[in-house]
Amino acid sequence: MSANEFYRQLRAEGIAARRSEVLALYKISRSIVATSGDEPFRDITQRPAGNQLTPWPTKKATNIRQNVTLIYRDKTTGALNRTFWSTAHEAPITREEALASSIDAYSSHSEDYNQDLVGAIHTGAYQYVPFMA
Repeated sequence: MSANEFYRQLRAEGIAARRSEVLALYKISRSIVATSGDEPFRDITQRPAGNQLTPWPTKKATNIRQNVTLIYRDKTTGALNRTFWSTAHEAPITREEALASSIDAYSSHSEDYNQDLVGAIHTGAYQYVPFMA
């Protein structure tokens, strides 16, 4: 589906949105899917399984890192942007818990930066593994 088709479909459903915002959101979403594979479509109530954990070589850490992309609107300019948040735990947590943790952390500072949270997407899970230098 193209960005313009997406915009027309939203309008047909009675969802009023500025075309420029829909196109910007579509562009961000497409970029996330291109770099995250099928992760954004997985069940958020589930923990990432072992085969869904990408190895991440580190010097000492052995935790699980889960990444979330946060999309926000700048209240001054109206522009949609994204930022990233990670959580690290000894064992995987549900995607929903990772999302909630990221949203809570971000929301506590969004007023400081004059931003509104638009959405959050779980984009990956990584297993820290020690490597030999």
